[in-house]
Amino acid sequence: MLPGGSDIVLRPATHADAALLLEWRNDPDAVRFSLTGRTVGGSPHASWLAARLAGDTPRLWIAEEGRDPVGQVRVDLDGATGTVSIAVAPAHRGKGVGTGILRALVIEMEADSEVGTLQATVHADNAASLRAFERAGFQARDDGGHRFVVFERSVEAKR
Repeated sequence: MLPGGSDIVLRPATHADAALLLEWRNDPDAVRFSLTGRTVGGSPHASWLAARLAGDTPRLWIAEEGRDPVGQVRVDLDGATGTVSIAVAPAHRGKGVGTGILRALVIEMEADSEVGTLQATVHADNAASLRAFERAGFQARDDGGHRFVVFERSVEAKR
């Protein structure tokens, strides 16, 4: 059990997860709150996933509770800053799963010496995500009344 009472664990995503990842990415709420506001086609998604998994450190995980996949999280690295993207499976929303995924991610990132800061851009109307990031210890920066809120959290590598 993770700190905070969550049984969520992260496992590296594989090519076998392609359909599930695409389904979650194209869920209407995920699209509505995404940066682009658009769905993604199967072929572009397959190409993106293949390229992602071919990298040395894909930083893409499937979150599981028990053996049940409940969401995904990924980190895109730019220098020492990792940009977090998260999706909770529709059937598992409203149950604190997002917070559990983010807490598991922080633990994962503590073992990754390349990442010093985690950052996320969250749609201002996405109350569940705003709450999840706050509960997972991320701090909101003043968004100046814009459509998105930026969250940050420092990560101390534990080797």
